Amino acid sequence: MTSQDPKKSRSPVQPGLIPHEAGRNAVSSNGHGHKLNSGLFITFEGGEGTGKTTQATRLAGRIADLGIDVKIAREPGGTEIGEKIRSLVKGESNIGAAAETLLFAAARAQLVNEVIAPGLRRKSVVIVDRYIDSTIAYQGYGRGMDVDQIEVINRTATSGVLPELTVLLDADPAVMLARVDTAPSLLDESGDGKAARAGDNVKERRFEQEPLSFHEKVHRGYRELAREGKRWCVVGADQAQHRVADAIWKRVRPLLIERGVDGSLLTRKQGVPAE
Repeated sequence: MTSQDPKKSRSPVQPGLIPHEAGRNAVSSNGHGHKLNSGLFITFEGGEGTGKTTQATRLAGRIADLGIDVKIAREPGGTEIGEKIRSLVKGESNIGAAAETLLFAAARAQLVNEVIAPGLRRKSVVIVDRYIDSTIAYQGYGRGMDVDQIEVINRTATSGVLPELTVLLDADPAVMLARVDTAPSLLDESGDGKAARAGDNVKERRFEQEPLSFHEKVHRGYRELAREGKRWCVVGADQAQHRVADAIWKRVRPLLIERGVDGSLLTRKQGVPAE
């Protein structure tokens, strides 16, 4: 890539909550104590309104139901420092593209140090809503920052800790932006009834309010990134949530089996047909 063209199953984790409190370092397990033979790092990516938070928490709950320790966090955020940075970069401000990129990197470095790396060392599943690819898509393709420079910054911030699986929830940005309500109180209708969804307040939704042309650049960036390697799982976000979740599970299930989870246990507990 050149710099010229920057180019939620029954669950102890509640959908929509990768939050202010729990989202800093949410840990979930149903107490069965199933231990993996190594950690598993999964990230969720996509534009605004694609349902990353809903699907990340849904997956976390499904894994937790197996008795597997799972941590879930958001970017920027997930730590005390990260949440302060989140309020800053997502608020109404005049932050330039370079400063914005570096602030995201600072939040990421802290999240790796406090949450991601320790979780992987403890052989947990770590799920993060946005990671390195968001910076390339948003600040690189969207803002026009040099992608090569961003990749250097990402390597420094992550200390080389990379996801094994990245789920890209993909859809037309114009359609997805129509889902985004700019009112302070957002609603998540994915459950049995309407429930208030934890999220950024109206003053912390700067990216959602960018013009459609910006989001189209971001969308193109994600599609370019997804061509790069097998860690990507691209799922259409414009379909029923349970179908999105099933497509994600199809990719996650073999990764759990590789880490010592009995495939029949997954089938029995999750209702997934044996392959």
